Amino acid sequence: MSTSFRLPYGYRSAPAWPSLYWPFGPDFDPLNLVADIPHSLYYLQDIWRFTMIWSLLFSLAIYLPAGIWAFIMLAKSRTLKWYVLVMIPFIFVLGGSIASFVIGSIMGKRKREHLIDYGRQVNIHTGVALAFVYNSGFFVMSTWIPFLWALIHILVVLVGSYSTITAIL
Repeated sequence: MSTSFRLPYGYRSAPAWPSLYWPFGPDFDPLNLVADIPHSLYYLQDIWRFTMIWSLLFSLAIYLPAGIWAFIMLAKSRTLKWYVLVMIPFIFVLGGSIASFVIGSIMGKRKREHLIDYGRQVNIHTGVALAFVYNSGFFVMSTWIPFLWALIHILVVLVGSYSTITAIL
């Protein structure tokens, strides 16, 4: 997939997946952050892929413990059969992953009458929107940016899980 600008000299492909690094070492130079080629993303497909992988991992880290907690609470009450109880954590993880992929990776416009309705979100994937913004401004995207957007997404999901918060908003 091509971009509308020239790639820096020496850039061959996207870095290996997590590629998170700490640039503030003893040989830190702020000018090197502008063109940190080994830890930068340029292609739309790479930016979207990094964003989706981080979103799915964070949702797994949140929804799996929630599913296990639901399993334990329902197992104590003994109201469901064992084969239904065993499916509960898997259903939580599957539902969280789908929600992360569909709702978490999507952002866009809402109609005025649906401002509080969280089910009505979007038309553009977050990773794609990030790629468009960074490419249009000729900015270099660090591999930390998709990580932070996925973290923001899962924190919004956690805040929205409290019914009093959503009622106030």
